[in-house]
Amino acid sequence: MLAMNTSLSIQHRRVLLGPVFLLWGIGLSAQSPASRDSTESRIGAIFAPFARNDSPGCVVAVFRAGAVLYTSGFGRADVSHDIPLTDTTRMPVASTSKQFTAMAVLLLEAEGKIRLNDDIRRYIPELPVFGQPITIRHLLNHTSGLRDSWNLFDMAGWRTSDVETQTDLLWLLHRQEDLNHPTGTEFLYNNTGYSLLALLVERVSGTTFRRFIAGRVFGPLGMAHSEIKAEVEQVVKGLATGYWGHDPATLRVARPPFSFTGPTGVVTTMRDLARWDANFYTPRVGTRALLDSMSTPQRLDDGTTIGYGMGLFIGTHRGRRMISHAGSDPGYKADFIRFPEDSLSVAVLCNAFDIAPTPLALQVADFYLPADPHAATAPRVSAPEVTPASDTSSKIPIRTLAGLYWSNTSGGLHRFFYENGQLVLDGGGEGRFPLAPLGNNAYRLTAAPRRFLFTFVQRPGVPIAMEVDVEGSPLRTYARVPEVARSAAPLERLAGTYYSRELDVTWTFVLSAGKLVLQRRRVEPDTLTSLFGNVFLSEHGFVLEFARDKRDKPPSVDVTTERVRRLRFTRGRCP
Repeated sequence: MLAMNTSLSIQHRRVLLGPVFLLWGIGLSAQSPASRDSTESRIGAIFAPFARNDSPGCVVAVFRAGAVLYTSGFGRADVSHDIPLTDTTRMPVASTSKQFTAMAVLLLEAEGKIRLNDDIRRYIPELPVFGQPITIRHLLNHTSGLRDSWNLFDMAGWRTSDVETQTDLLWLLHRQEDLNHPTGTEFLYNNTGYSLLALLVERVSGTTFRRFIAGRVFGPLGMAHSEIKAEVEQVVKGLATGYWGHDPATLRVARPPFSFTGPTGVVTTMRDLARWDANFYTPRVGTRALLDSMSTPQRLDDGTTIGYGMGLFIGTHRGRRMISHAGSDPGYKADFIRFPEDSLSVAVLCNAFDIAPTPLALQVADFYLPADPHAATAPRVSAPEVTPASDTSSKIPIRTLAGLYWSNTSGGLHRFFYENGQLVLDGGGEGRFPLAPLGNNAYRLTAAPRRFLFTFVQRPGVPIAMEVDVEGSPLRTYARVPEVARSAAPLERLAGTYYSRELDVTWTFVLSAGKLVLQRRRVEPDTLTSLFGNVFLSEHGFVLEFARDKRDKPPSVDVTTERVRRLRFTRGRCP
């Protein structure tokens, strides 16, 4: 479940399914038939690569305040049984579910049963004490500092084929000794908080999260074909099959491993999603104030505004306020984007893990948004996009910016490439993302739903530095790692066995063919690439920092992922 989606190069396909249309007396219905046909044809062209009868694909819909302007399915819901995708196909929406979880929590708050500033340990005392209390609000807006559960499961040795339960999650969280950052000081997206929020709903309401959402949200809105999938084995009639990719030659079925809810779990159809969309304009569940609070930018404890509300990202597209949340689970991708000032929404739900729905949805939105970029433009909802201070004496040639940059503070790194005259960010498993130049050696990651800026600084006698300005996070400085500095420590010193108390798992590093290889039980060997000094990157995506020590062997290794920072393994086996 990721905040950004994969950038893909997809082979063009020429076969098109017949689209399904329902047009109300607004929006496109005001267009001439020729204009309407043109828009529908252009949308069909965007999704043409998936319009096949031998591969999965996507369903796309456009709403105007809940009224359906356009829907169409491209590809198969189940390739084996030749079942097409349609606007009534039931699709998991992955992390797009978080807005439903936030709604459930806010309904309980409106009834006076909880307060958003309550310590979550009041309701879930199994959690460790980390110092400053973690409140319900911290969980809703991703500022708790908790490590991400999906990453913890992975590091602890769970396979994607293993079932992950709420009991497993609480066991992992109970063992944690540290946070990614002090609570309330930074926005760092994670799934753990929303798992705890679903458990909070269950304990306060006295019923399961599945029944709560069915009775308090789906039922009143008439979302008769929506469901909470709370267990891996749970049967959902009409559920689309998920696949790891959409290439017919290499299709493999993918299954989300989650037997708990909150960060994911909602299964719905495009027709039902239209009813959810309508509720934001004419509330039937929740008050106007409650719904507005979901899309109101939250603040860090020091008052800094972030680009996230409660269950929803807040950003801009073509100068217009954009409220959205994407989703990514094994086998499924989703995005649901609203432009409130235009009463316009676009949803794209896909049943292949390698399809990126966000750029597809934005292309469709561009067909319906007014051509005038100043028309109905919403006021700015987050902090001004201030470019960090940099060397203004000269422009740094873009080609020389490519390379590896390291943050000693967070243990994170960024890698850039120069491709086709553009600076491109390496997104690891999410793909590569071209950056938009802003001038003054600054570049923006336009694929992100919030402010994400890279500004490069070159001063005499020192390597190029880079300042990263991510909305809701402190400004971080990364130093470029010169090629000459990338000589690794002697590998034999690093080999050995290391144990994590927080995961109750042992990792072993061995030498093989001149390289260091990570061996984990039940997981394929993972070859490490030396970055510099005692810092390595594994093929799996772990950043590993072996401790510097004057003794013969380093005493520990800290492991960093996208959403886990410096989780420590100590040399030796389980005590």
